[in-house]
Amino acid sequence: MKQARAFGVGVVIATQNPMDLDYRALGNAGVWCLRRLQTDADRARVIDGLAGNDATLARSLNATVQRLLPRWFVLRDVHAETRAALLQPPWAMSWMRGPLTRGELKRARVG
Repeated sequence: MKQARAFGVGVVIATQNPMDLDYRALGNAGVWCLRRLQTDADRARVIDGLAGNDATLARSLNATVQRLLPRWFVLRDVHAETRAALLQPPWAMSWMRGPLTRGELKRARVG
């Protein structure tokens, strides 16, 4: 990740188990999107990498991540002025009923 960052390459890392992540990789991440972490060990590992040496930020993030509701995230950009923001993405739900019939395809045809 460090070499990729030096060349401007973006990397997305997603896991269900933060203990699988390399601590050095967490330190090189510029944008973080966290959801509620269940165990104290997971929270400690991720927040330690996210907050660095800032104990006040670490305590604040720990309390926030612990209380997150489902489908809420903590978003942090290391280059932004604000330390962290809460994010709730809108529903990505589709009410499409399935394949179209030939008649429906003819009516939908553009041109």
